[in-house]
Amino acid sequence: MDQREELSCGLRRMMLALGCVLLAFLLSMGALTVLLGAQTPLMVVESRSMQHDDNSSAIGIIDTGDVVVVSEPREDSDLMTYLGSLNDGYRSFGEYGDVVICQTPGEEVPIVHRALCELVYNSSAGGFDIPELAGVPASMWTTPGDGGWQGLSDWVDLLNVGHASVTVHIDLDEILGSMNDPHGGLITMGDNNWNEIDGARYGVIDQGTLVDEPIKWEWIIGRVVGEVPWIGTVRLWLTGTAPSYLPENTVVLLMASVISIAVLPVVLWASARAVEGRDRKRG
Repeated sequence: MDQREELSCGLRRMMLALGCVLLAFLLSMGALTVLLGAQTPLMVVESRSMQHDDNSSAIGIIDTGDVVVVSEPREDSDLMTYLGSLNDGYRSFGEYGDVVICQTPGEEVPIVHRALCELVYNSSAGGFDIPELAGVPASMWTTPGDGGWQGLSDWVDLLNVGHASVTVHIDLDEILGSMNDPHGGLITMGDNNWNEIDGARYGVIDQGTLVDEPIKWEWIIGRVVGEVPWIGTVRLWLTGTAPSYLPENTVVLLMASVISIAVLPVVLWASARAVEGRDRKRG
């Protein structure tokens, strides 16, 4: 085989390899849809609300430009909140509790945030019960009055929450006043959603900013069970939605990954040719 034939054969092998990769991706998407039960098993993260560092992307943390793998919860008990995970130590993506994907009425873009705690509407008291507080040390939360967790209608503060050790103020009175049909549900918050005031850090929950009321279970379309870092940045570029605050190392790591994938077939082919060449000389 002359050099031209070898080059042609090598190119065909590379095209075959790339075709196999594409086919494997499509089959994987189909398998994920069946196994995980989610209509959209992969989603691109467009905001930095879940980042743990404004300037740096990290594997194991949900950053802008990542692709997340979504699983549909089979039942309510499949989801773990931040408060509910403190005792057993369950963590996902660098923090206690699950990251859920919520599609609230009237909103096109889903919320991808952590489930912080669950409110249970107490109709007889006209307020909320927060049973998960019963298993949380008293030093980590405070409420007005006797400090109980039942029939609350004023507010509750959660202390030293998350990687940034923020205070989360949940205004239960405001939440109750915003609902025509009072109900319980999840309080959600992005890991990176907090403000600093006079040296103290305060978490910003979704209730009162993105949505007025607790997240109903039927609004939850999935929970995040995996992450493919950086690759979603390509989609953000192509659609013109890439934000200016992309982590500084995302582009570098993405390009390194793409180059590695593109070069791999060439390296394998060159290695195979080198081995064949040595075998010929030995023969």
